[in-house]
Amino acid sequence: MKTRNIPFSPPDMSEEEVELVAEALRSGWITTGPKTKEFEQKIAKYCTTSKAVCLGSATAAMELTLRVLGVGPGDEVIVPAYTYTATASAVVHVGAVPVMVDSQPDCIEMDYDKMEAAITERTKVVVPVDIAGIVCDYDRVQVAVESKKSLFSPKSDIQKAFGRIIVMTDGAHAFGSRWHGKMCGEISDFTCFSFHAVKNFTTA
Repeated sequence: MKTRNIPFSPPDMSEEEVELVAEALRSGWITTGPKTKEFEQKIAKYCTTSKAVCLGSATAAMELTLRVLGVGPGDEVIVPAYTYTATASAVVHVGAVPVMVDSQPDCIEMDYDKMEAAITERTKVVVPVDIAGIVCDYDRVQVAVESKKSLFSPKSDIQKAFGRIIVMTDGAHAFGSRWHGKMCGEISDFTCFSFHAVKNFTTA
């Protein structure tokens, strides 16, 4: 049998990308500079949200977001069992406990009934993961969050401002995806992509 090598994710780079990288290097900015700010503005516009912040990875974005929210020791963050390790490791990095919820019997999405049952007074954040461009059922996530609102015990001013469990999407697989006419990046309170975090200020 003849075999063929099919690359999983070959880089798609032309001379245009090479020249843009060279231009950035020649500018003297090798960290956050004008190109990064321009990129953040374009991403925010594309995701139809008010602000985007560029970081080195989705893992860094998730950890930073949790730290900004004041999540730490003694707190719990609900994550799906079916995901990449970074979803849970970002929770561990801030000293909180990841609470893993299994998938639904018929699909890879988190079991929303089990997610709702897993919410306790220690739960500060729920992290749905939009895997392979499939956006989660955020209507169901919000129903669960609202149904357990009375258990929410804020520890920081920003948590008090939300007044409920915060929804932070791991959207590393879903940049450009849509759900009910909305872009991934504008649906939940925070969305972390593989190259930036997007904050949807309109739902806070």
